[in-house]
Amino acid sequence: MPDSFLKVLVCFYILILPGVSSGQSADTAQILFSGNHQSIFQIRVMDNAANNKASTGTGFILSRDTAVQVTDADVEMSDTVFKVGKDLIATNYHVIASAIDAPENYRVEVLLDNEMPTQAKIVNVDIVNDLALLQIEKTGRKGLPIANISPKKGDTVYSIGFPFDLGITVISGTYNGLAPHSVNKRVHFSGSLNPGMSGGPAFNAKGEIIGVNVSTAGNQLSFLVPADSLSELVKSPPLDSIDELSDRLAEQLHGNGSRLLNQLMDGDWSTIPLGDAHALGEVTEFLRCWGNSKNTDDETDKQPYFATRTCQTDHNIFINNQLTTGKIELQFYWLEAEALNSPRFYSHYQRVFRGYRPANDGTEKDLASWVCEQDFVQLSNANEGLTKSVFCVRGYRKFTGLYDVFFLQGSVDRNHAAYMTHFTMAGVPMDEILAFTGKFMGSALW
Repeated sequence: MPDSFLKVLVCFYILILPGVSSGQSADTAQILFSGNHQSIFQIRVMDNAANNKASTGTGFILSRDTAVQVTDADVEMSDTVFKVGKDLIATNYHVIASAIDAPENYRVEVLLDNEMPTQAKIVNVDIVNDLALLQIEKTGRKGLPIANISPKKGDTVYSIGFPFDLGITVISGTYNGLAPHSVNKRVHFSGSLNPGMSGGPAFNAKGEIIGVNVSTAGNQLSFLVPADSLSELVKSPPLDSIDELSDRLAEQLHGNGSRLLNQLMDGDWSTIPLGDAHALGEVTEFLRCWGNSKNTDDETDKQPYFATRTCQTDHNIFINNQLTTGKIELQFYWLEAEALNSPRFYSHYQRVFRGYRPANDGTEKDLASWVCEQDFVQLSNANEGLTKSVFCVRGYRKFTGLYDVFFLQGSVDRNHAAYMTHFTMAGVPMDEILAFTGKFMGSALW
């Protein structure tokens, strides 16, 4: 693709995007593009049978100076991901995940700006932070440096990528710091990232990498993986095989599940009123809670009174196109109906109870079948109430010792009122989940 065409395209996008409002910002974007676009490439995951691309993203060459900045003194340079005669390319894990999940079906290619593809080797991954490192034969292009200091809130930053397979694009937006309540670190970027830009670099005005494009919620609400997460990944020794990569994924997922459960166990377990019961508050910073209740002013609504509270994580970890993990959801549901007789109330209560489902999906390829136990449990807390409890687990086929868990508990000792508590957790170790379940059951107060 000729440089002249790329410059026209980049100018076009700069002019139409509302994130760019001044000539100075447009000039900076043009300078960044001119100085760096030859080190930014489209990443293609190729279907081996069809010999055509199955998905695309963006990647960029990392500067070898990064090795000096982030490699500890006791780490030999022979163990670094930077190799003589090779270029190291950063991208998102979700861009290249198919080539790890099904290496017999997919391969990774980097499309150089002369439209010539070169095969890439995956040399390291961070599935929790959605990062991957690729190796290709040396191109002679310069590597891009990682910033040592984060921008200030309100600074203009610039993202580059290949949206919708249309060509390279510069997006200007505002740096808003780390997103609050995020289960993993994400930079809030007020810019319009689009599919295909995943894995591309985000620059400060000096031309240093401050983040990696990762996701968007639309309306100029986008997110970057912060640069320090990329620096941490570059510290790790390279991996030589798909088996080693899979082992690293398992290790990272186990560590993430344990980290989240430990933070929950050590969190604030104080409660707030919900109907005549009490629900947990925001136990940790990474759970955001929302509430809902029946509109008692609506005389046409004849359903029993209810009040609910749901707390959940803000994003999941991508494993493959059919499976995400890392989700945590806590739910609390108060139900009452003095006007209904006991049989009618319990009929309605039973429909609500049976309507609960796990908050995460998956396929038989990745997950074993659910195994469930249910029983009536006499609580020993302040309630001393009788409950019906359901506990279900399913294992991950490729990640031994990792489980999805579904728990549901409902009171059965009142004629016209009931209280249900539920949690779903995806990708957690069993030892920690049993301890959490016991504590969660005791937190249900009515």
